[in-house]
Amino acid sequence: MHVSVVYILVFLSSYLIGSIPFSWIVTKLKTGEDIRKIGSGNVGGRNVFRATKSSKLAYFAGFLDVSRSVTAIVVPYFMAFQWYFSKQTPLLLVAPFIDVRWCLCLTVGGMGAILGHNWPLYLLSPGGKGITVVLASLIFANPILLGFWIVLWPIIITIIGYSSITYIVVTALVGVIGFFLPAYMLMSWAPCPLSLGLLLIGVSLIMLSRQKENFQKIRSGEAKKMKIWKGIFGKKKLSEEILK
Repeated sequence: MHVSVVYILVFLSSYLIGSIPFSWIVTKLKTGEDIRKIGSGNVGGRNVFRATKSSKLAYFAGFLDVSRSVTAIVVPYFMAFQWYFSKQTPLLLVAPFIDVRWCLCLTVGGMGAILGHNWPLYLLSPGGKGITVVLASLIFANPILLGFWIVLWPIIITIIGYSSITYIVVTALVGVIGFFLPAYMLMSWAPCPLSLGLLLIGVSLIMLSRQKENFQKIRSGEAKKMKIWKGIFGKKKLSEEILK
């Protein structure tokens, strides 16, 4: 079997798993309503908050989305390793960095997961904006990069103010960092900086493609800036300020 067939199977598997719309399911079970007809129409945790008025349910839906996205990336990635790459290159068991083809499965799986999240097959309509896939990718592929993402996010949101732009900018910046990550910061199961960088840059570009409406709101003045410091030092809860 040619490696291109493996990539196609990894992509399709990640897409199908990534398409499971947990935010839609949580809202439907709680309110009986279609989340796509409420608030922003986005199938994501922030709109679950608008639909249910519950930050707990919003974060629960977000947790389910992240867990699903981790599964969408991890399962096809390791199945490809077990059924194909470990047999093609036996030394992968002790030196996984020697076959960049396997490393690139991480990028392929991540693309499938975010496309499934953003355009889920089961809803036949646009879904989320991709934020949970970013977190899932970092949790699995490199927790150190997740640390960079967490540090950069409050800095960039303070400068820009708009969460929709901030998520994209931070993800792209962390992707650039990923290209230059030294060997001692790489995980044994994701040992290739190229695949990390390509994954995050690719995800940020796909996120950008779902932001047309938000950019229009920013230009028209409708979009509200997120003020996280009010959530930290003010009367508002930080968890609710983030979900706005």
